[in-house]
Amino acid sequence: MAIIYTAEAVNAAIQEQWQDDLKALQAGGVIPTLATLRVGHKGADISYEKGATKSMRRYGIDVRNVVLDPLPEEETIIQQIEALNSDPAVHGILLFQPLPEGYHDHQIIQHIDSKKDVEGATDANLADTLSGRLSGFAYCAPEAVMALLDHYHIDVYGKRVVIIGCGLVVGRPLASMLLKKRATVTMCNTGTKKLPEVAKQAEILIAATGRVHMVTKEFVSPGQIVIDVGTTFKDGKLCGDVDLEEVESVVQAVTPTPGGVSGITSAILAKHVIAAAKAQSGIKSEV
Repeated sequence: MAIIYTAEAVNAAIQEQWQDDLKALQAGGVIPTLATLRVGHKGADISYEKGATKSMRRYGIDVRNVVLDPLPEEETIIQQIEALNSDPAVHGILLFQPLPEGYHDHQIIQHIDSKKDVEGATDANLADTLSGRLSGFAYCAPEAVMALLDHYHIDVYGKRVVIIGCGLVVGRPLASMLLKKRATVTMCNTGTKKLPEVAKQAEILIAATGRVHMVTKEFVSPGQIVIDVGTTFKDGKLCGDVDLEEVESVVQAVTPTPGGVSGITSAILAKHVIAAAKAQSGIKSEV
């Protein structure tokens, strides 16, 4: 049976990294603060809002929940973002996406100050990530994958890595991060021919498609490490891209959903908010 790589130990290691910064901020009278911005009342957004609020407060981060409902004019959303940009007590802004139908998501997101864009969604931060500079904020999910690999001492140097899913939120940013570590990366999409055969050739297989349990035993081979980044709600239950029951008897190691990569993203978000607060306040830790 496969080794199951879970989030708990990874989160503890991430939290240890920011403790000195958090203590220094608190000693200086700065409370790291995340503003969440929800437009409308979609169930998934409300659930995310509750989960993020609970997680951030557990980590010592304050949260300001801003809700625009009933649906406002696009200009109202932009004005709210600009108000949060100019508020020195707010260090990070998280706009729940996708916005309800009819809004221009991409244009609206660009109004978030890149220094407060802790989700890494603006063009400025995304370009920084895709270029390999990695000096700004990246999307949390691909960074969570890298944190998991690092914690479990999985060296990607020279490894054959196959990513199923080439979206801007996970696949492409993750490929850039892996390439920076000198992995050999193959990206697959709906046009990839003989996808199961390609997937089997990987030493590390990463699924980020949003298609429930698409990765079955036909996609995997002995000795592989399989990382599931998928998060899809089906019948009220969070499901991943990987059929854990099918693959765990074949592969060397696998991450579960929930409890795997999806459980690390909140710790990464907290890390970003604390880093943003540190940069904006000018307060430095003593170590």
